[in-house]
Amino acid sequence: MAVGFCFILGVLYVLGGRRPVRLLDARPHWTGRHWRATAFFAGLGLVGVVLSGPVDALARASMATGTAQLVVLVMLLAPLLVLGAPEPRFRRLFLRRPHPPRRRVVPVLAFLLFNGAMLLAYLPAAYRTTANPGLPRELGQLVLLGLACFFWSQVIAQPPAHCQLSHLGRAVYLFLSSAQLRVLGVILGFAPAAFYPVPLVDQQIAAGILMVPGVLTDLVVLTVCLYLWLGQDDRRQVRRQQFQPRAG
Repeated sequence: MAVGFCFILGVLYVLGGRRPVRLLDARPHWTGRHWRATAFFAGLGLVGVVLSGPVDALARASMATGTAQLVVLVMLLAPLLVLGAPEPRFRRLFLRRPHPPRRRVVPVLAFLLFNGAMLLAYLPAAYRTTANPGLPRELGQLVLLGLACFFWSQVIAQPPAHCQLSHLGRAVYLFLSSAQLRVLGVILGFAPAAFYPVPLVDQQIAAGILMVPGVLTDLVVLTVCLYLWLGQDDRRQVRRQQFQPRAG
């Protein structure tokens, strides 16, 4: 199911472009379009591998490996897909509107949906439902991937569209999300007993994965946003000094 889903997304990505992107026989100096297409197809290929049958069987072996699979999916591969700027292509293909209307409620909605889904995935009832192979597990993985892409699209620009959040707003956005994952990791790691049908040490290792690798991408992008925000203030100050009338 995951391989077929990735194949359909790849075809739609190509069809939604204004002109075809050639990756193999492109010119020596690649443009941003080539790098974005490379990021998207690399992300799709890795999604197919991570959700494939053999890898998914290893992920089901323990809660720790399942958490590692989830972290790779939503914190590494989802940002890689968003770097490919798929939204303008899909919008051009289906809605014929490459530039969506700006709505301030969208970042809040993306934050609530993604973080709410992450919490829901670790509820004992939801964990038991998706722990075994089958349609509920596959649908849950694809839904989490989609919500993760929606979440990351609020902090990673997809040309020609721009992010609605400022650099400072993106930093706050990511900080709150990583704080929630850390709180979830603390609850799972310091619990006196396992919440799931797994050994307590397995739950504790899964908590460690959530608290450290699970927020690594958040911290990297957060640092970049803070750096860009500080640089933006410096540039504004330089422009103000240039346009100030000189005395005498």
